[in-house]
Amino acid sequence: MSESGPAAPSPALLSGDATASLSKTADPLSAREQAGDGGPYFQRFRALIRRSLAARLLTIALVSVLSLVAMGWIAHAQFQRQLLRLLIDPEIQAVADNLVANAGPGLSGEIALQDLPYDPRYLQPLSGRYFEIARIRDDGSLDVQVISPSLFDVSIPLDRSVQAQLTAPEAPREARFLDIPGPDNEPLRIVARVQEIPQLDGRYLFLVGVAPRAIIAPAANLVGISFAIFLAFCALMVAAVTALQIRVGLEPLHELRRDIAEVRKGEHDRLRGEYPAELQPVTQELNALVDHNREVVERARRHVGNLAHALKTPIAVLKNAAAEGKGEDAVMKQSIDEMEKFVERQLRRARVAARAEARAGATIAYRTPVLQNLEDLVFMMEQKYDHEKAIDISIEADSDVTFRGEREDLLEMVANLVDNACKYGKSQVIVRLLPPFGDGLFDIVVEDDGPGLSEADLARAMARGARLDEAAPGQGLGLSILKETVDLYAGELLFERGELGGLKARLRLPATD
Repeated sequence: MSESGPAAPSPALLSGDATASLSKTADPLSAREQAGDGGPYFQRFRALIRRSLAARLLTIALVSVLSLVAMGWIAHAQFQRQLLRLLIDPEIQAVADNLVANAGPGLSGEIALQDLPYDPRYLQPLSGRYFEIARIRDDGSLDVQVISPSLFDVSIPLDRSVQAQLTAPEAPREARFLDIPGPDNEPLRIVARVQEIPQLDGRYLFLVGVAPRAIIAPAANLVGISFAIFLAFCALMVAAVTALQIRVGLEPLHELRRDIAEVRKGEHDRLRGEYPAELQPVTQELNALVDHNREVVERARRHVGNLAHALKTPIAVLKNAAAEGKGEDAVMKQSIDEMEKFVERQLRRARVAARAEARAGATIAYRTPVLQNLEDLVFMMEQKYDHEKAIDISIEADSDVTFRGEREDLLEMVANLVDNACKYGKSQVIVRLLPPFGDGLFDIVVEDDGPGLSEADLARAMARGARLDEAAPGQGLGLSILKETVDLYAGELLFERGELGGLKARLRLPATD
């Protein structure tokens, strides 16, 4: 028969009390784990340190100041202790020598002093200056025979181990200096000397002590005030130096932020400032990022152009072939037209998406003068519609504005609106350039004297896939694509009925500062 140890209790047999007991046993561990993270205040402090360079510098400065203050306090205490010993030890040594020289047998046969120390403070109770003479018995105990009036009928307390060392038969006869607690447990610096007195039997222990406060009390207030002023001066100096360090040390970062903002606004194409060696790798990477995003846009534009040329040629061949056919080819011609519109729309959409993706990595802005490009665009439109209809296209502008974006995007958006106005306008199209007011957006208003749109048509104009020229020939840019480009620049596109009776389109785009 095999023997086995006590079986472990089955989990099913554990009662509710046992489960609660196990939970209570685990609670201290979890409490310790929670306490190990330092609590919410420590977590906030750590988060602040991670987020702020200034907080890091301030923390380092604060720790340095506290460390220096602690070291200074320790050094000050050590210096004060050594200074007190240099002041006290010669005095109590001289008093002890004077006591030994004036000690002799009294009338009762006990030791007595012929003359008391000349310092009257040995007569003042608890003045901080004391002396005591005790006979050492054979068992090492002390028989106190003479005390100074300043002890006020008490003796100088000695620890048993210290007393045993001083009264041992083999104890040295030279003076020994000790730090002990004196009357009222105040610190006391004493000199102990064992001496044999002529005409008296046995050995005698001479004790002379001075409390440090008896030395420093006259200048304690002056020392305390001076030390407080010194600490305050040091604190102000450290605060000023730390503030200067933060301002000077972090100034290159502020300069870098300003330069990046100028690049983003299009005032510069690259970071050109002189930066410290520690920031050079960062500026080089930022410039590389700017170059990369420009390259992405240019590469996308080239790919779109190549794709457009590759698709337009076969579509044009098919379209011409369908045009030469008869009625049975009408369906094919319609399909080719739809295919051409779809390809054009998707190519433009791809180009907009490529630019959006590039700017998502780094918001790098371009600077495009608006008025000159509007004049070039109007000239092109006049050439385009010169043979189709007599229409006057005029520009109204008080001053030039700089568009914070690419020239191709600006021309594409405005050309769509002007082309639509020329198609539906009867004889007049006005293009107004309005400077920005308070929101940083300038306005390009395109208005024609055509039939315009009804309220319902205006509401449908911004629907996805809608076009202003649904019934007119030509390919035109769908309003959804135009809206995507406007949204890319955080602009606005609004439609309303104009003063000329036709449609008024208001294009709002960001201007450079």
